[in-house]
Amino acid sequence: MTSVTSGPQSPRRRITRVVLVIAGAAVLSTITLLVAAWAAGSRSAAPRRQDGLGFVRLDRPAHALRLPSLRGSGSIDLTRSASKPLVLNFWSSTCAPCRQETPALASVARAMGTKVAFLGIDTADQRAAARAFVARYKVPYPVAFDPDASAAGRYGVPGLPVTIFLSPSGKTIVGENVGALTPGKLRTILHRLYGVT
Repeated sequence: MTSVTSGPQSPRRRITRVVLVIAGAAVLSTITLLVAAWAAGSRSAAPRRQDGLGFVRLDRPAHALRLPSLRGSGSIDLTRSASKPLVLNFWSSTCAPCRQETPALASVARAMGTKVAFLGIDTADQRAAARAFVARYKVPYPVAFDPDASAAGRYGVPGLPVTIFLSPSGKTIVGENVGALTPGKLRTILHRLYGVT
């Protein structure tokens, strides 16, 4: 077996090797930092669905809200709705999945009676279009008007529709559903969270 030994390296080859070693170290450091940041973020973040849709249980503080009523001249204060479980539904008349979901919410809200309070939050919408939407689907619960989506921003709503479930005190978010709900799915969530049927 013969070995091949190279002669003295040229300065150009040395510089190339040094540059490659430095570049490789930089790439490895960057990958290590990204993996560490991802791991830290995934541990500290609230649990989320794999595809971003569906229901997840939560335990985090709710934000106080005071918004104008869509139907009248008064305002709706979230803190005054306390004393029973509260379902907040963020929607818009321009949202196609909201058109599918709203009849489900309206029928379950009617069936629940006084066991659970419902509050719609019309988000980034025109008042006239939102009123027509509420009338069309015979929404039986109060609806707040949030034309600049400030409430949606405070609640971290990623898109519409999103339904947030609050504790009877109104101070804690106990669950969140991203995407349209069906009557069966909504009833299942209400039973799991609040024990109501």
